[in-house]
Amino acid sequence: MTQTLALWVIESRYLKGGDDLAAVTPRHRAWLDEHYRSGLLLVSGRKVDGTGGVLLAQAASREQLEEVFRDDPFVREGCAEYRYTPFTPVKRGRALTLDGVPLVE
Repeated sequence: MTQTLALWVIESRYLKGGDDLAAVTPRHRAWLDEHYRSGLLLVSGRKVDGTGGVLLAQAASREQLEEVFRDDPFVREGCAEYRYTPFTPVKRGRALTLDGVPLVE
């Protein structure tokens, strides 16, 4: 049986700022790249208000995400914490390909 992958909105909240955050950001971005290549992450970016970030991921469980995010340099160095919200997509636009989710044209 195939394991169903939910989509997850992952919201970070910065716990540090300024030079502390800037020093860790290159390692965090390298960590992100690793998980884009693995297929876990779909899109990410900073919130416009600068208080954290938002990521969209495709994962089987919260436990899977928590295990992966424990290795994020932002978490390891106390710069951010994350909140995970799963959802089941029922429609999609052309910019995103998801097996089993109908395309609206």
